[in-house]
Amino acid sequence: MRGKEKNPKKIDMPEFDFKEFTAEEGRIYEEAVSKYRDAVAAGKTLRQAYESYKIENSELEKLIQVDFLKILIAERYFGQHQAMDDIAKALDVSISLIKETHARMLQEVGVTAASQFGEQFSEILPKTSD
Repeated sequence: MRGKEKNPKKIDMPEFDFKEFTAEEGRIYEEAVSKYRDAVAAGKTLRQAYESYKIENSELEKLIQVDFLKILIAERYFGQHQAMDDIAKALDVSISLIKETHARMLQEVGVTAASQFGEQFSEILPKTSD
């Protein structure tokens, strides 16, 4: 789920640059997600969870926080079938943030699936000039 759009103006098939973590970044990622998860499970809002575990690298922190929200949406919306309104209320965030993040997740999955399909079946797909 880690992704960053390269060209926000491209509408049809945006490209994503999925970050490869160093071992240290991976450790920080796993620890942060665990701490955020514990905080949310204890009834804290999303903001409070984020404030409970600070990361020195602000770019990495933002990436982890965005991923964590995607994880929660995947677990709660897809896994537990919770309504988006209920997720927003439980995390004390706007419904628009939940909906935008959900849409982004689906977009990332579609781009990844299309890329993998192209890699696996490129030799049998007809060549086009577009």
